[in-house]
Amino acid sequence: MIEVEIKCRINNPEEVAEKLIQEFNAKMVKTVFQKDFYLQHPSRNFEETDEAIRIRDSDEGVQLTYKGPKIDALSKTREELCVNVDNFETTLKIFERVGFLPIAWVVKSRIIFQLEGNIIASIDKVQDLGNFIELESEVEDYNQVETKRENLFSILDKLGLSRENTERRSYLELIMSES
Repeated sequence: MIEVEIKCRINNPEEVAEKLIQEFNAKMVKTVFQKDFYLQHPSRNFEETDEAIRIRDSDEGVQLTYKGPKIDALSKTREELCVNVDNFETTLKIFERVGFLPIAWVVKSRIIFQLEGNIIASIDKVQDLGNFIELESEVEDYNQVETKRENLFSILDKLGLSRENTERRSYLELIMSES
């Protein structure tokens, strides 16, 4: 799957949530707490290749994710492969045993909304970074990316958020740039 995603810093998460509900008929799905642990490959610099390996520990369980390089200059669109795993600690030990190095934690609470057109809106409160909205959807083919991305930007526009204020860097990149 290809995850088409745009992200924007927000000042008032409650106001954005209200607009999602009133203007887009969004349904609040759930609130989750997530702790994401990122690892560095032993022989490939993920900062240079724009990739990531993440182990997520959340209210919903443990998930291992590979994130491929971003494929455009306007959004955070990239290949994303995920698998559920049973145990965070054991999964982390396996990666450490084969040479992966710990990078950083990203800790956040996330309110998830479902919009029409298979679009997810997440309002994130990220520890040490602040508040963001992420709009995302999945497509199966690279030919669908541009249309889906413009659809997400249209939602951002209607929320009164500027395209110029979108953030292509991941939360990990933002945290690393501030440390």
